[in-house]
Amino acid sequence: MERLDANVWIAKIAANLWVTCFTFYTDGLGWVPCNGLVIGAPSGATIIDTGNTAQQGEILFDAARRVSGTSVKQAIATHFHGDRTGGTAAMLGKGIPVLGHPFTVGLAMAYGQPVPQGIRGLEKDAVDFGAFELFYPGPGHTRDNITVWHRESGCLFGGCLLRATTDRQIGSRSDADMTNYLSTLDRLAKRYPGRRVTIPGHGAIAGDAVEWTREKVEETITKDRRDDS
Repeated sequence: MERLDANVWIAKIAANLWVTCFTFYTDGLGWVPCNGLVIGAPSGATIIDTGNTAQQGEILFDAARRVSGTSVKQAIATHFHGDRTGGTAAMLGKGIPVLGHPFTVGLAMAYGQPVPQGIRGLEKDAVDFGAFELFYPGPGHTRDNITVWHRESGCLFGGCLLRATTDRQIGSRSDADMTNYLSTLDRLAKRYPGRRVTIPGHGAIAGDAVEWTREKVEETITKDRRDDS
């Protein structure tokens, strides 16, 4: 990967598609790597997830413009947590709209996070953006988690709904919906059976993160039931 800053990287993974990585430090976990995307298109580039801070947002903006060879058209936050919305101010400062699920708007306001614009209709169906598709499969990691499908490459970006295949647990459950998580993953898998690459919100990009996450969620639910009995 090309290092852009002490805590930001970018790498091309397909035509008109780059994966980004930005890290932040938290007590108890140490340095946490976060994945995002830059999607190129003739109408302008799209940044998927804005970084954890305004500084990271600035760096991602500059990188997206450089690697795509176009202007940046928009940014999208895949859910309301700060590691997805933290660079919002930087994008807005460049005159770039930041979009998200309508649920993300309310959740970001409630939790004091930067607030994106809601994408009309996303709560009911997928929304076509030409070079890519946004899909809301249902609640899982959060109530508002959305995914990104890049048709040209067969790449599915699952954000924090998906866990890396190197993870042994499903991560933070503070805002998770464990009741609906499995059915949400079922809808995601059914919609994109031809996925060739799956990218989780954190960690390694390897194997099928959809099926791996299903295994981890099933294990967690089984353990919860056993502990409650």
